[in-house]
Amino acid sequence: MLFLASTDEDFAEAKTGVLRCEILCKRSRSRIFIAGEGSVEMRKAGAEIHAEVIAADDALIAATLEFESLRAKRQRAELVIEGARTLEASRRGK
Repeated sequence: MLFLASTDEDFAEAKTGVLRCEILCKRSRSRIFIAGEGSVEMRKAGAEIHAEVIAADDALIAATLEFESLRAKRQRAELVIEGARTLEASRRGK
């Protein structure tokens, strides 16, 4: 339970980091798309291979990894706590 309590803020920050990166990815793509030339498909393709968009995507991947890792650790801790509660309830019932 101590782990869960001590990681509440970290969890919130990690989730917010993912949301922030998603917004920045969209902004980067839009900015590069608007600045591009040619057909819509050419501008989309140009945006996808632009260094700024690739860097934003990489940041999103890293933020998602951090968030998902922390979420998995917290879920595992919750399962351990629930297992201990179930075991204790079974002991009390005997």
